[in-house]
Amino acid sequence: MRYRPSAGGVQALQNFFGALPVRTGAAFVVVVHLDPMHQSEMPSIIAARTRMPVVQIGQRQRLEADHVYVIAPDRRLQIVDHEIESLHFDEPRGRRSPIDLLFRSLAQQLGDGFAVILSGAGSDGALGARAVKEAGGIVLVQDPNEAEYSSMPRSAIAAGAADFVLPARELAECLAELIPLKISVTGSDAGQVDEESLRRVLAHLRARTGHDFSKYKRTTVLRRIARRMQVVRAEDLTDYYEVMRDSPEEAAALLNDLLISVTTFFRDGARQRRFVVRRARKGKRKAPDIRLQFARNRRDRTGIHPA
Repeated sequence: MRYRPSAGGVQALQNFFGALPVRTGAAFVVVVHLDPMHQSEMPSIIAARTRMPVVQIGQRQRLEADHVYVIAPDRRLQIVDHEIESLHFDEPRGRRSPIDLLFRSLAQQLGDGFAVILSGAGSDGALGARAVKEAGGIVLVQDPNEAEYSSMPRSAIAAGAADFVLPARELAECLAELIPLKISVTGSDAGQVDEESLRRVLAHLRARTGHDFSKYKRTTVLRRIARRMQVVRAEDLTDYYEVMRDSPEEAAALLNDLLISVTTFFRDGARQRRFVVRRARKGKRKAPDIRLQFARNRRDRTGIHPA
């Protein structure tokens, strides 16, 4: 689990960790916008509200469950193979986004996780939270009406990243419920999927939205369904199917998650992609292929080029 506050987030931090159980099975990484010229008191502030071990990250170390890791001044954090490391910034002051960097690292390295955004000024974290959601993670955001500084929560909400919007204490309680559910949902053997319930979920999705994902990449479908199961707190596919039947808006929510997977494909790190569309053959003569090149550049906004 990855968590971050910023300016004005100390009180929210205290409320969050004060309401969080000691044993959750998750590791917590706290990223704060700190003055690079002064020593941080954040570890002691958090330690006063939790019995979990709290350490400021210096050297690279392995993430352990039920531990809190706090960023040091003038440093950025990244995750590599379930380890956290502290690095110097590449960017000058005023152009740094340490929260986005951590969240993107989480999304790229672990594929999913929890991102929590509390009170803070600016928009750092919004794009990273979106990346976490696209990777299958859950994003929890403090209610802007409660936040001392609401711009960070509002930015995350405006980016379409928020799955839950609650006061800080309720976010902690919600997270404590979601963590064991995540382990249950994503930790099951993919080979033991309830095929009949999966068929019903996809059939219901098709009936409600007109979109058929039965032939879509199986691992992607299961990952996106698992994410929605966590959000609605469904313990298995049968339970989730019941949620879909009782909540008409859930089909639209699942469709949106599945479409995120499609749009993410075109926004990843590749500079360009090529696709081959084979024309139908008539007789024995082979028809030529149609090749499309999808590229990202500043001059052509269409992104579609005949190759």
